[in-house]
Amino acid sequence: MRDDHAERFPAEALATLDAWGYRALQVPEEYGGRLTSLEELSAIGRVVAGRDPAVTLIANSPLGAAMPVWLAGSTAQRRAVADAVLGGAWVALGITERAHGADLLASETTVRRDGDGYLVDGEKWLINNAGRARYVCLLARHPDRTGMRSLSFVLMDLAALPPTAYTVLPRITTHGMRAAQIAGIRFHGARVPAGALIGRPGSGLELAAAALAITRTLVPALSLGVLETALRCCTAFLRDRRLYGGAATDIPYVREELAAALVDLRAAEAVARACVRAPHLLPDLVPVTSAVTKYLVPRTVEDRMRQLAVVLGSRSYLREGHWSGLFEKLRRDVTLFGLFDGSEPVVLSALTAQASCLDAPADPRRADALFTPEAVTGPLFGHATGPFAEDDPVTAGTAEACAALARHTADPVLTGAAGALRAAGERVRAEAADALDPRSLAGQQFADRYARLFAATCVARTALAAGETPPWLGPGLLALLEPGRRMPRERAAALWDDVLAHTATGSGARAGTGTAEHPAAPAAALARGGEAR
Repeated sequence: MRDDHAERFPAEALATLDAWGYRALQVPEEYGGRLTSLEELSAIGRVVAGRDPAVTLIANSPLGAAMPVWLAGSTAQRRAVADAVLGGAWVALGITERAHGADLLASETTVRRDGDGYLVDGEKWLINNAGRARYVCLLARHPDRTGMRSLSFVLMDLAALPPTAYTVLPRITTHGMRAAQIAGIRFHGARVPAGALIGRPGSGLELAAAALAITRTLVPALSLGVLETALRCCTAFLRDRRLYGGAATDIPYVREELAAALVDLRAAEAVARACVRAPHLLPDLVPVTSAVTKYLVPRTVEDRMRQLAVVLGSRSYLREGHWSGLFEKLRRDVTLFGLFDGSEPVVLSALTAQASCLDAPADPRRADALFTPEAVTGPLFGHATGPFAEDDPVTAGTAEACAALARHTADPVLTGAAGALRAAGERVRAEAADALDPRSLAGQQFADRYARLFAATCVARTALAAGETPPWLGPGLLALLEPGRRMPRERAAALWDDVLAHTATGSGARAGTGTAEHPAAPAAALARGGEAR
């Protein structure tokens, strides 16, 4: 909180993570790191995010920024970046420009052939760690090319450039993530060797799409740590808050809202986990899974944070007091997870473009591995991911999942959710046959329904794969399919003990020297996460 108030780079927190070995998770195992599983990284990163979202944003930036190198870089480029990151250096990603935003083809930064090398000119904007980076993966335009093949990524080694070749622009102030160092970089005829291009000349646009698909998969899972801490923060305060002759948590509305937050957390966990396994197990579906999780998980977290703020009342607005005013910071910071690597309209447009995959026949068994309890590891960047998914084996199993859920007649909420899921599947498949403009309102609305169908199917198939139908499952499915619908009061009351158990023992729970005002550091949780594989 002191770093946040001072808008100060969180050097102490990052040094603690470095000492634990977090940097090794930013480099694939074959290049000297210990990254073998995005699922493992997201689980550990979520613990860090629960302590400070700004720290997790910075700590995971070397992997995300260097993604073009891991996907298409030469062996020499990969080794150079790996050695730098493991040695304590930072990597930055320069894609967007102030005047063009997500319109990458309008990029004005250029890379021109000059003898046996290239000259780079232009400015990139909104770059995390801009002033601290050793390497920048820069998207630039070839002036002699037009269209889809006019862009390339260039690996800029700032340590090898003269000081006159580039300027780090003044830091940009933000509402949240105040400890992060976000700025821009301008290059002035910076000369780089021919080997600085990443991948084939002209492959920048497809490489950017592939890189963003991976980071859009990882970032949403980190936001779950924010909701988890917010739920603990609110529950701890409200259990001690005396109102109307009893604890605030004796009020039915308060219990219902806290139970709804736990339901949202559980459902979003299942969605994020299934999608973060896709790059390992079903890379051809990543164009869909990355868009679904990037849109729906941060949105679920943000919506629930707003409701928790209502329950917490004035304490949600204070920068001091209960847990040092942490909730106010969490609520500010969490909004960046939804903006990072593509805002909602951008991601929904990308998902609408995948609609044709719903028309193709698909074997639902092909997606079974996304939902099994066993952890996954394996090559991350050896699979070619195309721009479009050929089919959708996840929602191909929707009807089967609905039939299995409907057999649980002892739980009327669950059987009702099964019916809602079946109806959603029928509607989305019927709409997918229409030609939809991804940028139109109708296209965006279709993408929202498709994302909710896909996510709810992930939740259902995950529960069925584990052989469990917990009491939160029905409300969790309905919350995804029919946002804003309140769960039955009796179900919320039945979930109250689960809320108390989770807020007492969740990852990063108070232990050791922690107090109600200051939760202890998550060293034990980090250690457990590090041993997960």
